[in-house]
Amino acid sequence: MGHVSKIAAFVSAIATVGLAGTVMAATPITVTQTVNASQFTTTQQQSRVGPGTSTFIGTVSSTGPTLIPISRFDTSTGILVGARMSVTLPYTVSVSATGAIPASGSGRTVDVTSGISGTVSIGGTSISSTSFAASPKCNSGDCINQSSNNTASTTGTLSGTTAVASGNLVNLAGTGAGSVDFSTSVSNSNTRIINGSGVTTGFASSAFVVGGATAASNVYSVAYDYLNFANPSFSNSSTVTSSSLNFGSLALGSGPDLLNFNITNIGNINTAGLSLTSISRSTSNSQFTSTVSTFTDGLDGGFTNNYSISFNPLVVGTVNDIFTFTFADFAPTGSVGGRNYTLTLNVAGDVFEPVPELASWMMMMLGFGLVGSIARRRAVSQPG
Repeated sequence: MGHVSKIAAFVSAIATVGLAGTVMAATPITVTQTVNASQFTTTQQQSRVGPGTSTFIGTVSSTGPTLIPISRFDTSTGILVGARMSVTLPYTVSVSATGAIPASGSGRTVDVTSGISGTVSIGGTSISSTSFAASPKCNSGDCINQSSNNTASTTGTLSGTTAVASGNLVNLAGTGAGSVDFSTSVSNSNTRIINGSGVTTGFASSAFVVGGATAASNVYSVAYDYLNFANPSFSNSSTVTSSSLNFGSLALGSGPDLLNFNITNIGNINTAGLSLTSISRSTSNSQFTSTVSTFTDGLDGGFTNNYSISFNPLVVGTVNDIFTFTFADFAPTGSVGGRNYTLTLNVAGDVFEPVPELASWMMMMLGFGLVGSIARRRAVSQPG
């Protein structure tokens, strides 16, 4: 290859670096973990002593069992980039008004107004039931024994799907076996008790039954979205983390010479992209130059970037260098997991002083002979 064509190829390689693959968003793989749990009940009770009105705001109960374990995402298998929680839970909720009252007399009433809802949470996100508003009332002897007059109830299904915020994904991930917990709470957003003049103590009682009697009907699940780890390689078919380029022997001043190499992110659309975070060299010899520069998300799964190393033989002797490329998985902000990778490229060349060609040696010898002949003639022509 002549000098002009080598330089043209070098310029072309520089111009096309990084254009082998078009940067695109990888498509996550989804794996879903599901668990069924038994029914349980949470209860709350507020009370007021003596006649008058009391209001209780934002009281929360989380009596158990409230922690339902489910398998977390194992970050040794990939990079967690998203998660969604889902639940399907039948529920029953009731509110009662009761009281301690004298055996006879007037003013023996307890009026209760209450709003109550249930919430299931995991990883900082939650799904809540519709708030149940009830206004039961007890009066006279009914205050001692609950009856249809002083209890209100309803049934429903606590269901839905909601995404976990990216900042909370770390709460759902880890290395190796492990679990995270769904937690359930019941909130009385506003409970008011009005006691009549004859009431000693008025009570507002609520019960929230989470789940149906059959565990199979109580479904908790988390869908984990993840990317496979990247796989940088000097080969497009197998993992090769070390390679060599040998320019052989070049005559002094005959360069630059050019050798090409490729870096592939072995994978597919489900593979994390690669970022080239740093480039280091074992020497600072300026006879070697490369077209490689750092990039962020510059190599998608299944794509190849093309690069070149140029050798300009300017100093006689053997030259060696080691290029070390450090990569990292690229995934969306907030993702959990990821790895770092290293590729090493060994570069070598030898520069020699060119030997004059035979014709040049003949001309030099002829020149030396001519000079010698002239010198002898001059010596003979000199007087004794």
